[in-house]
Amino acid sequence: MLKPFSISILLFFLSLSAYSQSPLDTNAIKKELAAIYDRDQKTRSNGDSIEFISYIDSCNQAQVEKLIAAYGWMGRSTIGPVGNYTLFLVIQHADLPMQEKYFPMLEQSVDAGESRPMDLAMMQDRILMRQGKKRLYGSQVVFNKITGDQEFYPIEDEKNVNVRRAKVGLEPMEEYASHFGIDYKLPRE
Repeated sequence: MLKPFSISILLFFLSLSAYSQSPLDTNAIKKELAAIYDRDQKTRSNGDSIEFISYIDSCNQAQVEKLIAAYGWMGRSTIGPVGNYTLFLVIQHADLPMQEKYFPMLEQSVDAGESRPMDLAMMQDRILMRQGKKRLYGSQVVFNKITGDQEFYPIEDEKNVNVRRAKVGLEPMEEYASHFGIDYKLPRE
């Protein structure tokens, strides 16, 4: 039979273990995120597993959600620029509810200097597009159903888009458009 003093000591040590976390193993997290990054990008660049893209994205999202649940939105100083960019990419490729859920965390990370403003801008554009609203930074390309050509989703205050893009570190629309074979000119008015 345990005496009251022994029970107090036992409860004290149990409470310590309940509130203590294992140390953050940044090397293991970086390796995990590097593998996720490779899967995400190979699917999109090689096209060899494009039919499985939804499955691959959902697996990546499950892994990233577990990491964010455990450690929050980790910044560049914790997991490096590639790891931080991977968090963004996986959420960028998720559905609207997941993007809306994690957007404030990315915004806080940008405000703290731990994530890139351009990533926040691109996610904001993706969210706006999915909400049926005009984008702010012109970062989303869509296929025109009639012509089959790629074009930019409508842009809010388009004549000033390059000013907004420059503020977050994005290249001018004309240069960005050339990556997609789009001949783009800013509206004059």
